[in-house]
Amino acid sequence: MDRKYKFRNTPRVYSLPERSPWDSGFSVFKRRIGEQLQLSGIDGSIADDETLLPFYRMGESETFVLSALGCSVGM
Repeated sequence: MDRKYKFRNTPRVYSLPERSPWDSGFSVFKRRIGEQLQLSGIDGSIADDETLLPFYRMGESETFVLSALGCSVGM
């Protein structure tokens, strides 16, 4: 369900899509890490919330996290 907003000083009405729970930054971060681990042949179950959330909160890059988890990262 889209919400409609009308902004001041403009005759247009804009529709903004509802946010899904999969759009959060952490969800995207976790999904990318999991995909890279699977491509490297490493069990993706080590990429759980308890493991990844501290890295995400500290602002670590995906390549740093993959290296910390033992995944060889090609640049």
